[in-house]
Amino acid sequence: MLDLPFYLPLIFILTTLVSLVFMVWIFITSKNETTRRQANLLSLLVLLWIIFQATLALNKWYMDRTVVPPHLLFPVIAAIPVILLLFLTSKGRRFIDGFSTEILTWLHIVRVPVEVCLFLLAIHKQVPFSMTFGGHNFDIVSGITAPIIAWWGIRKEKLSRKFILTWNCIALLIVIQAAVTGIGALPSPIQMWDFQQPNYAEMHFPFVWLPAFILPLLIFSHLVCIRRLWKQPEKTSF
Repeated sequence: MLDLPFYLPLIFILTTLVSLVFMVWIFITSKNETTRRQANLLSLLVLLWIIFQATLALNKWYMDRTVVPPHLLFPVIAAIPVILLLFLTSKGRRFIDGFSTEILTWLHIVRVPVEVCLFLLAIHKQVPFSMTFGGHNFDIVSGITAPIIAWWGIRKEKLSRKFILTWNCIALLIVIQAAVTGIGALPSPIQMWDFQQPNYAEMHFPFVWLPAFILPLLIFSHLVCIRRLWKQPEKTSF
């Protein structure tokens, strides 16, 4: 465990739980009847994944700084085939097309407490400032604007579909850039920058949940929304 004020990991744990609640909400409100019936099972699988990642972190598996690629890339790499399977198969597309675009957009408010945590971690010298809004991470802007897009744009339909699509594309690039910055700052043989202050925090509980759960979920959310908005450019219900 890192030597941090108790409130900092607590905030991050609560942020992760809120992200999980959003995911459960997405399952139980799906337009796909099969997804709604299996919501409990799907939610349990996600919860087990979160617990598994916490177990690995608490057992210091992610702290090995000699392996190539770093162990922290394991959950990131594991998410890629899952996302590809959902987007490239007919069953997968039916599954994701049932999700509420509005709820997927509300999800991004978790980026605000995440960025606050990263800034506090940088102050305590556990991540580089490049990973925060004090550096060149603008992810907090996506979190702040998400309620506007969800409520004013999707619920009230006051913003054009093209505008919402553009917001999703820009926010997706921002979160990918943030993920790359974090990976490149990991203390490992492939570290590429921030050598004076590496990214220690994400190798420890509970901050391992950022690359292992929250970041893949945010990226997945944007990809689903982009597919929906690109597929249905005409003015229809979101």
